[in-house]
Amino acid sequence: MEQDDIDYLAASVQQSIPHVASRFGVEFVTLHLFRGGKDAQDIPYVRTNYPEAWVSHYLLNDYVRIDPVLQMAEATDAPFCWSSLRLEPAHAEMMQQAAEHGVWPTGFSACHVDPIGRRSVLSCNARVAQRGKTWEPFLAEHRDHLTRLVAKLHQMALGEVSIEIESLPVLSPRELECLKWTAAGKAHTEIAIILNLSEHTVRSYLKDARTKLDSVTLAQAVSKASSLGLL
Repeated sequence: MEQDDIDYLAASVQQSIPHVASRFGVEFVTLHLFRGGKDAQDIPYVRTNYPEAWVSHYLLNDYVRIDPVLQMAEATDAPFCWSSLRLEPAHAEMMQQAAEHGVWPTGFSACHVDPIGRRSVLSCNARVAQRGKTWEPFLAEHRDHLTRLVAKLHQMALGEVSIEIESLPVLSPRELECLKWTAAGKAHTEIAIILNLSEHTVRSYLKDARTKLDSVTLAQAVSKASSLGLL
């Protein structure tokens, strides 16, 4: 891998995710943008290719509060291997749930903090590490590239957040209700019973919500709606 070559990124962070995954030979890639600082407004932002079922389960259980990767990312600016994480019982349970959803706990993360304290963490994970039992050898070789990569993705994410804030999508009450129940892990048929609607109507509401949120998948729509404070 050329250390200065990051021209494989696409026009948006979400479109860049599969390119990063291919470049590093990993299954999953996630960029999480959040702001630090006592008085800063917290605008969570997540772009990922995790399975929809895992994203919904993660949101339902509010794992963002205990996610050991995010906790480490808030404590360090240096790239780190997940093998170095100190897992408490709650962390181990979350990792076990992730594995049951096909998301493997073998990975690494790289962080970026801009001059006003906004922080991003880029995380990659796969079934097995490359060139060793952990990702440490890979990190040692590609540390500089990762540092530049996450800085570039951070800037792209900030631009996308600014556009989203300036033009928040207007979702109908029914569209929001369907999204909220989806985030709670309910299937279309269950939402239809809860809201006394037909399954076709529920699917229509969710499709419209996904379109308004400019999301490829329903999981992405739920994540974006949550990050924008709509849920």
